[in-house]
Amino acid sequence: MVEKSIKETAFKLTCELVENINTEDFEKLKNNFGINSAVLEEIKEELFDYFETENLPKFKILETHFDIFKYDSTEGFGIEAKIFTLDNKETEVTLHTEFYNNSLKFKLIEVM
Repeated sequence: MVEKSIKETAFKLTCELVENINTEDFEKLKNNFGINSAVLEEIKEELFDYFETENLPKFKILETHFDIFKYDSTEGFGIEAKIFTLDNKETEVTLHTEFYNNSLKFKLIEVM
């Protein structure tokens, strides 16, 4: 079982990551989450393909669809978060990140 404080911190950082994707704040994505411009373009491409438009909705995650799990082989944690639109519509898009030493690292966004 994951400690409550770890889950809370990981959730907060994941929300921040999603908000930075919403606003396309490249500086914060780069500085806070290590996302370079090529990775940001991959994220946008995956979202454009799923929503079939470049006019993307804004996104959020919900605690009820946020899973954090301990890796067996390392000290870090894996995270899977289902992406919702701001008007609470569930999507088939899942955000995958890693949490270690109070920092969050983007791993993958995919349609599941």
